[in-house]
Amino acid sequence: MHMGRQDIVTVHVPSSSANLGPGFDVLSIALKEPYLRVSLSLSCGDGVKLVLKGKYGGALHTNPETHSGCKALRALINNYGINEGFEMTVYVDIPPKKGLGLSGAEATGAVVAANELLSLGLSKDELVHYASHGEPEGHLDNVSASVYGGFNIVVRDYISGMPRVYNFRPPPDLGVVVIVPNVEKKSTENARKAVPMFVQKSDMVENVSRVAAVSVGFVTGDVNCILRNIAWDVIVEKARANSQIYGNGVDWRFLEEEKLYLFKKYGIAETISGAGPSRILWYSRSQQSQVIDEALGYVLDRIKELGYDVEEIFKTYPSEIGAYKLLK
Repeated sequence: MHMGRQDIVTVHVPSSSANLGPGFDVLSIALKEPYLRVSLSLSCGDGVKLVLKGKYGGALHTNPETHSGCKALRALINNYGINEGFEMTVYVDIPPKKGLGLSGAEATGAVVAANELLSLGLSKDELVHYASHGEPEGHLDNVSASVYGGFNIVVRDYISGMPRVYNFRPPPDLGVVVIVPNVEKKSTENARKAVPMFVQKSDMVENVSRVAAVSVGFVTGDVNCILRNIAWDVIVEKARANSQIYGNGVDWRFLEEEKLYLFKKYGIAETISGAGPSRILWYSRSQQSQVIDEALGYVLDRIKELGYDVEEIFKTYPSEIGAYKLLK
């Protein structure tokens, strides 16, 4: 199992947008920007030594007991009975607590690097399984995107309970603008507590129909189908908005008004990324490139009206590939 292992492995990992539209814990997509890198090597002693660098490294805690990458790595090495110490360096260039899959990317980077370092030969679905140990409640959507890249539909096998990811190449015509406001989100766990335990049958049917339509759009490359359906989540996003998870004043009335204006005037769809508070604008590069900046300006004005600033804007695209080893 340890034959041919290397001294150090560095992995490039894309960020992700999960809970994609109405697809809570099921649909996700990888983004070219932002991204992070994880370097993993063997060290003397036992346990995992963690070093955080990069743009946001200094703002995060370095406790290996709670770090998502360390938790995922421990799940992997414990299962394989690996009694070695590791040093993990994470170059944190994905904004933390903004709904862009930082913890999922860290967990993915850790297990993909360990797979390469120790020549374990794990499948991508196995990598998703171990990476999910770093996520709250073990949800799979963020890590699926960071492992596979592209658009992902993730399910747990009914018999084995193991993840099965259905991965598709995103339409080349799909453009993405990520807007990161300076809204402080306490934690993903708090955002998950806002999700209702029971829902109306009509809301469930509405969301399931749109999950199906969004999936068809990605599988067939129909960008217009994606844009027409991805913005509307009448269960999770609505409940979180009304719980002020996305910022004071960003309730469902405010958010729905914004979404309707963007689609009716520009044909552009808006979603909250992951557990928020980042917003994503989805558009057709061939049809809406000339109006995306005007639509972006509208959203920025709305955010500033509420008293918030915007920390970063990423004009990017879906990433066709997931985590991969960097050459020395």
